[in-house]
Amino acid sequence: MLTPLLASCAVLVSYIYFSSHLPYYDTENELNVLQLTWSDNVKIDGGTMKGFAKVSSGETVYAIYKFNSELEKKLFQQSHIPSYTFELQGAFQEIHPPAHEYSFSMHRYLKMNGAIGVFESETILDYYKKTGITTLLSKRRWDVKQHIQQRFPESLIVEAEALLIGDRSGMDEELANNYRTLGITHLFAISGLHVGLLTFLLRSILLRLKIRVETVDTLLIILLPLYALLAGGAPSVWRAVSVTVLLLLTTSGRLRMRTDDALALSAIGFIIVQPFVIFQPGFQLSYMAAFSLIFSSRILSTASSATGLSFLVTTITQLALYPILLYHFHELSLSSFVVNLLYVPLYSVIILPANILLLLLTYCMPRLAHILFAVYVPSRSVIATFTEILSSFPYQMWVPGRPSYLLSALAALGTLLFFVALERRVKPIKAILLVLIPALLIQFAPFTDRHVRVTFLDVGQGDAIVIELPYRRGVYLVDTGGVVRWGEDNWRTPSKKFEVGRKIVIPFLKGRGITTVDKMIISHADSDHMEAADEILEELTVKEIHISADSEKEKTMEAVVSIAAEKNIPMVPINEGMNWAVNAVEFHYIAPDERKYNGNDSSLVLFMKTEGPSFLFTGDLEMDGEKRILKKYAGIDWGEVILKAGHHGSRTSSSDAFIRELQPALAILSYGRKNKYGHPHEEVVSTFNKYEIPTIATADVGSITVIISKIGYEIIHSQIEKADLSTP
Repeated sequence: MLTPLLASCAVLVSYIYFSSHLPYYDTENELNVLQLTWSDNVKIDGGTMKGFAKVSSGETVYAIYKFNSELEKKLFQQSHIPSYTFELQGAFQEIHPPAHEYSFSMHRYLKMNGAIGVFESETILDYYKKTGITTLLSKRRWDVKQHIQQRFPESLIVEAEALLIGDRSGMDEELANNYRTLGITHLFAISGLHVGLLTFLLRSILLRLKIRVETVDTLLIILLPLYALLAGGAPSVWRAVSVTVLLLLTTSGRLRMRTDDALALSAIGFIIVQPFVIFQPGFQLSYMAAFSLIFSSRILSTASSATGLSFLVTTITQLALYPILLYHFHELSLSSFVVNLLYVPLYSVIILPANILLLLLTYCMPRLAHILFAVYVPSRSVIATFTEILSSFPYQMWVPGRPSYLLSALAALGTLLFFVALERRVKPIKAILLVLIPALLIQFAPFTDRHVRVTFLDVGQGDAIVIELPYRRGVYLVDTGGVVRWGEDNWRTPSKKFEVGRKIVIPFLKGRGITTVDKMIISHADSDHMEAADEILEELTVKEIHISADSEKEKTMEAVVSIAAEKNIPMVPINEGMNWAVNAVEFHYIAPDERKYNGNDSSLVLFMKTEGPSFLFTGDLEMDGEKRILKKYAGIDWGEVILKAGHHGSRTSSSDAFIRELQPALAILSYGRKNKYGHPHEEVVSTFNKYEIPTIATADVGSITVIISKIGYEIIHSQIEKADLSTP
């Protein structure tokens, strides 16, 4: 137990130390001139070129360059960008908070890569050609990528780039999702499997050519680090290469070292060169998997067959990694325990060797490569179809949400004790309780929350609101957000368009451990309120959809209607007066009062009553709709109401009369930063100020969560941890 405990202490101390020494550039929007060199991972997408870059002072920045013309973009696409040092004029940009705690965070991304900030430029003052071994290897890698794109069939390009040079940038979202579901994403990354296979093949060939063992090992010790650079230098690559080199030094008698010491020395060396790599999930997962297998050698020795050994390897690594996977990704593939038994041999024996052979043949024997492609492509498409069918089966993913630090630590401790118990010959049926108990606590933790939670998600210019009832008795989604797209695509349009559902809404739901939405409420058919609905319907279970009557005929609703029909999800047209209740929480639709769809004023208006404050969700209701509500519900006691301000703070909503009558305790506005509509309008702001109504906006603070208890409520968002607005 001493070794893992000391290792855990070392990890904790180093994590705290590096967290306290993060670089940061605090001068924003001031014009600067920087000399920088982009890394291999620089990307050109739409009208921008972006990626991490080293500046002349040795610091790292995330650099964005905006092209001035389509011709300039094409020139850069035809060039190996890391071969040049550029002198750019630009400014460091403000880094906005993440949409919510489970979404992509630029702050966290910069921290993982030790970058001081985001530098944006539109002007190149000068550039210089670089030389050196790293530049040469980077150029070779780029050449191989261009070769693959030109010589490989289109269906094989993404896989070949991933397996041969460690470039997964071309992988589309659907394929990535299939691999995540089956738990085989690691096969698409260059790791110990690839390095070990390449080392074995090259060593065997050289020994068969009667070259001395000492010479072969020396050659491998020199070539493997060069291969790591050529393959992109991911943590898994350097881990496999450095350990292999140390073991080769050991077998040759030049160094005496145990495997676990070699792995530890590899990690230390990596951290010395790139200190902030410890924050990267790839580094954590790669080294944890390797350590778990090394320290489980006694367990692995009990395997009586290759299949049994493969199952043990998969089980050990999945159990060792599951606390890390849940913390970073909030879900875990359950099918991976079985699926890897098929896919690991398939990739190691057939797919990876086939890609290596085809690459070599496209260089030296292109005609033979063409013949082999004609055979390999159909067989590979069969595997791809099988993978797609396999990933479509339900209940393969465990999505308990992100566990607390305490539960994460308990899961890690339980896993460690499980492995110790197996080594001490405790029966597996008893030892597995050490893993199951923390897992069950993680699974049922969300169901112990006694509060009502209402979260106004920061989806930019749009609405998306998640309502969670106590003890997870119900989850409702009021609108889904979406992107309003203008004009035709051109050379500035990104190839991968931003998807609000997959990037913001679904990560929040999964981060909260939500896989089932009891009611999806689409207030009306505007894109900024429902364009992401199809993404949510495809990935999560939705029991029913509430829509404004007759809105299903709108063009924007076509995808929603199609998926709902395919999945037999009822679409319920809503009118004023419909209601339901779950214990002490009541829901009442108070608009619209007509069946003819009329855009914004046909928005579903939902009134929610709790034991604390009430909520009024108004969609894009405009002044005419507000007048109808005031007339119909004159004299009603709205109570202490939290208002979702209509139409994102537009001057067509939140009329003086409506706000005066409602007297909300708080108004929440959902709109995008620097939006082209000018939201919120100054007249609306003046109205709220006139009646001394406090306001809070997603554009300013990110997603806003209202947590309700019997004695009041509190506000949580990313700018300030808690704002207590309780009213005892």
